[in-house]
Amino acid sequence: MSSLIGVPTDRWSLTRAVDALSESARQAGRPGLVWLVGLLSTNFVGKKFLEVFDRVLENLPLVKSVYSASKQLVDAVSPKGRRSFRRVVLVEFPKKGTFALGFVTGGGVGALGQGTASVYVPTAINPTSGFVVFVREDEVVDAGLTVEEGLKLVVSGGVVGTRPLPEDSPRVDVAS
Repeated sequence: MSSLIGVPTDRWSLTRAVDALSESARQAGRPGLVWLVGLLSTNFVGKKFLEVFDRVLENLPLVKSVYSASKQLVDAVSPKGRRSFRRVVLVEFPKKGTFALGFVTGGGVGALGQGTASVYVPTAINPTSGFVVFVREDEVVDAGLTVEEGLKLVVSGGVVGTRPLPEDSPRVDVAS
């Protein structure tokens, strides 16, 4: 049987039409869901709901470790409040003569406390993993980048955020 006035009448066509309509509704609902979450997070009730949701995620056995680490990284680089990444530097890592971009996160620990800096060296493309190295302050070279520029450089794999240094910038002698 064909259709009357463009409306499908056989079972297969009706199923396809319903599937297409439900997919359209699902696609249209995504921006609305994002808007609703944003709206809720700006008022008291929404903030309380998000705090409860946060606590639930932090207590789920398999989710807890990944969620907590990701949340700490986001908090570290977010513009609000205290910043964990203080400045962008270059350190010789993983071997002499090879420089890696890093973020100073604090001073040294234990016996390395005086005159050393704690530097987080993220892996390219995925800054949520990386290495913490303790470097003597006199071996840390300022990269001349803001934290945001440094993160763009890491996430892009070195493509975005590079610019030539001004002529009066200190240079590093890599040959030594």
